[in-house]
Amino acid sequence: MYVGNYILGGGGFVSRLTEEVREKRGLVYSVYSYFLPLSELGPFLIGLQTKREQSGEALKVVNETLAKFIKEGPSAKEMKAAKDNIIGGFPLRIDSNGKILSYLSVIGFYHLPLTYLDDFNKEIAKVTASQVKGAFARRIKPDNMVTVIVGTDAK
Repeated sequence: MYVGNYILGGGGFVSRLTEEVREKRGLVYSVYSYFLPLSELGPFLIGLQTKREQSGEALKVVNETLAKFIKEGPSAKEMKAAKDNIIGGFPLRIDSNGKILSYLSVIGFYHLPLTYLDDFNKEIAKVTASQVKGAFARRIKPDNMVTVIVGTDAK
């Protein structure tokens, strides 16, 4: 789910949502997705910032992009880029005592193995496109998603 979300919307300017909604169509200032894990299953969120008059079209493209990702999964090129970036950027995720402490909290809260930080890059490297596609198909149900639009009415 982590690698898949990086490709879909968690990888900033290299994500599929940014490419489709911002770069190709210019519909949003920003667009992103993330999982919010909790002690039980947590929510999956997609957020975007756009002009009110573009919100319908932007939301349509977001939904189409998500549906296509769930149906087809990531490409080999997307998988390689995501894994290279996640693995290459990992040292920056643990480059301070505060960040290490944060990870220790995560390890304790989610009952992860004490070797989690040592194993992280090896586990990311093993993820396949098929695993990402299957995980998203099992866990993300667009028909169950709720859309919230925040803004002011035109006057």
